[in-house]
Amino acid sequence: MQVREARRGDAEAVHELLVGIYAEGGSFVSDGAESLNHLAMRLGSRVPSRSLYLVATLEGEVVGWLELHRSPARRLEHVAVLTLAVAPGARRRGVGRALMRAAYGWCQRVGALKISLHVRAQNDAAVRLYLAEGFEVEGRERNHVRLVDGEGEGFEDNLIMGRWLPEG
Repeated sequence: MQVREARRGDAEAVHELLVGIYAEGGSFVSDGAESLNHLAMRLGSRVPSRSLYLVATLEGEVVGWLELHRSPARRLEHVAVLTLAVAPGARRRGVGRALMRAAYGWCQRVGALKISLHVRAQNDAAVRLYLAEGFEVEGRERNHVRLVDGEGEGFEDNLIMGRWLPEG
């Protein structure tokens, strides 16, 4: 497995990965992946001190995606907000962990002291990964996510998790 910074040319493969994960249901909150053009634009216009985009590849195929974003507000710029996605066939093979560990160095370089994320409470595998990586549950938004499109009826809780990183 290789972890590297994503390039604009990775947009199509990342888009396909995200479309597949949205089709599974149960992982993300949004209704679907952003457009390929928007994703390519974001990858091509990244501000290195504010955003990080990583991909994990196995045998040349993109199987993982990580993005971190820092707020432009001085009071919040010490926090980087995480989004992580791993292809179904690559799960439980260290892809998510490798992506996160590659991102910690960027956080130190740019002065991000904390990583924050939102995860659906029933996404057990993701929650276990984040806990194993030192994240803590900082909050729970009860019945925050409406279940749609074959996910069942009702609502699901959203967990807010965070991890403080060592300084220096």
